[in-house]
Amino acid sequence: MKKIIVATLLVLGLNGSLFADKITVFAASSTKLAMQEIVSEFQKLNPNDEIVVTYSATGKAYAQFSNGLDYDIFLAADTAYPAKIVSDGNAITEPKTYAMGAVALFSHDGAFIKDGIEVIKDKKIKHLSIANPRLAPYGVAALEILENYGLEEVAKDKLVLGDNIAQSVQFVDSGAAEVGLVAFSLIKTTKKESEYILIDPAKYTPMEQAFVLTKYAKDKPLAKKFGDFLLLDFAQNIFEEYGFGKAK
Repeated sequence: MKKIIVATLLVLGLNGSLFADKITVFAASSTKLAMQEIVSEFQKLNPNDEIVVTYSATGKAYAQFSNGLDYDIFLAADTAYPAKIVSDGNAITEPKTYAMGAVALFSHDGAFIKDGIEVIKDKKIKHLSIANPRLAPYGVAALEILENYGLEEVAKDKLVLGDNIAQSVQFVDSGAAEVGLVAFSLIKTTKKESEYILIDPAKYTPMEQAFVLTKYAKDKPLAKKFGDFLLLDFAQNIFEEYGFGKAK
């Protein structure tokens, strides 16, 4: 199997050397650490090609794209926004799932983590960091988690909203929030295991994350090649290393 993967990667690399291209990619903030490594590995095989990646909240990026920002690939934190791009007539592919996201409770105080999600009831918890649910699918998941645990009322006056899920991690890092409901993919490799616990996935809708090639990628073979690369075992293993589940 490894030989097959390596051979496939070599073919992709050889093709890339013949037809250099440049694409712009939107990627949800939850993917940043994994995508930086994936792009780096892809460009080792395609050194003449250029991939420019912008990271932010999926909802914000969708609004920008709808107003004319020309992303060739739209790599969302859910399936809903890629489906909207398709229904808008602005995609040249159907949505393809590239990873399954996970939500974690994160704090630098290990005592809070030991108490699990119920710690939000503690009076010592003044601020709970989540992503803005109007902009970010991970914020939607956080609200769903709070509702399913019966904590929405106790949490509502403690919420600190990040513009994206990466900012929600930063709020905990800076001390602006004691705890946060954040993307596991942004803390698995950067934080101590004592600083987080995974939230029961049964408490929120599965975080299926998908991408589409947009209308701007129509005459850009590099876009399809990179999209195909994201679904190879090689890239899927990298996503998994950073805390994502593999695409179903």
